[in-house]
Amino acid sequence: MARLKKRVKKKIILVTFIISFVLLGFFAFNLMFSDNDGNSKNPIKNILEREDPIKTYTAKLIATGDGLIHSPLYNAAYNSSTKTYDFSNMLTLTKEKLKDYDIKYYNQETVFDDTQSYTSYPVFNTPSAFGQNMIDAGFNLVSLSSNHSMDKGASGAKVSADWWNSKDDILATGMASSNEMRNNYKIMNANGITYTMLSYTYGTNGLGGSALANEPYLVNLFSEEQALEDIAAVRDKVDVLIVSMHWGDEYKQSATEKQRAQAKFLADNGVDIILGTHSHCIEPWEWIDDTVVFYSFGNFISNQMGAEQALVRKVGVVGMFATLDITKTVDTEHDTTTIKIDNIGADLNYTYRYYNKDKGKNDYLVIPFSKMESKYLSNYEDVYNEFSEVLRMYDSNINIESLPQN
Repeated sequence: MARLKKRVKKKIILVTFIISFVLLGFFAFNLMFSDNDGNSKNPIKNILEREDPIKTYTAKLIATGDGLIHSPLYNAAYNSSTKTYDFSNMLTLTKEKLKDYDIKYYNQETVFDDTQSYTSYPVFNTPSAFGQNMIDAGFNLVSLSSNHSMDKGASGAKVSADWWNSKDDILATGMASSNEMRNNYKIMNANGITYTMLSYTYGTNGLGGSALANEPYLVNLFSEEQALEDIAAVRDKVDVLIVSMHWGDEYKQSATEKQRAQAKFLADNGVDIILGTHSHCIEPWEWIDDTVVFYSFGNFISNQMGAEQALVRKVGVVGMFATLDITKTVDTEHDTTTIKIDNIGADLNYTYRYYNKDKGKNDYLVIPFSKMESKYLSNYEDVYNEFSEVLRMYDSNINIESLPQN
């Protein structure tokens, strides 16, 4: 035992000597390469401490279509024992789909006003629990302006806008309860990339005309003048500017001339990404110069059944997820910043209605086609091919996720 202690002591003395020698050598070497003011001229140290002048930041975006909540959907979510609504089981596959993305968008087609009765087509009002369940699933970018934004009048619009505005980590825009709220452009950050979104609708089904005349901030109605004003307010403050457009013709699988003209106008005025909704069916995508445009995602979730006849009806329960990558490159040496959008992709989705034995009633599940099985949709291969062709109508360079090998 004593011998062991002696050996340990010798080793400690040896290690101490080596460390002292290295430190003395480093001090002498550093002194040789220092100026009179003590500033280091050590070439090794300078190389190690030199920062790369090129910094790269990346973010992944996923976007989908309309949250269109008909009464069968909220009835399926209702728990009569607790008198509460829970849509989370409808979103289990969606939550899994979103987990690898940073910016996660959908269009909230209907308003939330829990102080009024919940209603369905043609005048909608939806339990706010749906919005919370969508947030819990991962969505953090929400468009609120739609043709149904005034379905419950000015009071319903204000309640709905205030509900969304209370969610600090969510960018929800397109409706407001005050002019101050409307012009408070919220700027978000994803992995060092700043972004914001503007949201507009073509109209409100003729509802709320007098209210909107007095309080135009309730819903963002599209005009070129208003868009230019909003773009000017935010363009220089963000890396990426997104615009959500509620536009076009329902159940039409191609963009109208007006849609494409408005998209060109927005692209010419500095918009980077245009996300289209309203048609309740998939429409094509395309590049306009450096601006990526998705004309319509179709429905994310709805009760517009009929996918078994989708090749004829082309409506309702078939929508899509679109994906893309955003890369920001900062060159500090030349003081330049560039934004690149690429890797455009998609996955179709389907609202599946089934009988839930545990609930004793019909229920719903949103299914990405990358998880599709024939038990959900018997003609899913035909539907996939049909809607993939529609999506590629203007530009075939999009990576549509393959069907699973069942």
